[in-house]
Amino acid sequence: MSTVAATLTPHAASQANVIRKITVELNRTDSKRLHLRYLLEGDIARLFVSRDDEPIRTDELWRRTCCEVFVRAETGERYYEYNLAPSTRWAAYRFNGYRNEMADVEVATPVISTEVEDWRFVLSADLDMDHLPHLPGDAAWLVSLSVVVEDLDGKVAWWALTHPSLEPDFHNRRSFVLTLPEAGASA
Repeated sequence: MSTVAATLTPHAASQANVIRKITVELNRTDSKRLHLRYLLEGDIARLFVSRDDEPIRTDELWRRTCCEVFVRAETGERYYEYNLAPSTRWAAYRFNGYRNEMADVEVATPVISTEVEDWRFVLSADLDMDHLPHLPGDAAWLVSLSVVVEDLDGKVAWWALTHPSLEPDFHNRRSFVLTLPEAGASA
């Protein structure tokens, strides 16, 4: 198992400034299992964090503080999106192309946990992606990572690996800039 680490940057249109740094660690623990660890550093007391919900599928989590991962094969247009909320609510979608034919995908409930301190917030998630048919278990994946940050005043910031558009757009094909090798391969 190899760890890949990435640093996110805020989009120019971001308004919330409670977070000063976001890093993400990814581990592909076997052919189609993924462990993610999002570390947000800053004024955590000013970060809107929903808590104490049940780990159920919920749409529109991206409207509040939410960690996201987008994954696709190296070839083809299809990709998958997971939304992971601090409340442990989650969503998983399939797209047949850029924002095209969005549909819920049947997957195991992600295991989400959080840690909160004065200066940092950590969201960890384990994803079983075994039932995603257009995501090969024996090949590298292309990944886009993002975090929507909302402060207590309702201001929002959009963090991602890259921002190829004038507007925040985590679905943009040019956002899939991280290559995650198959399990057992070195990064």
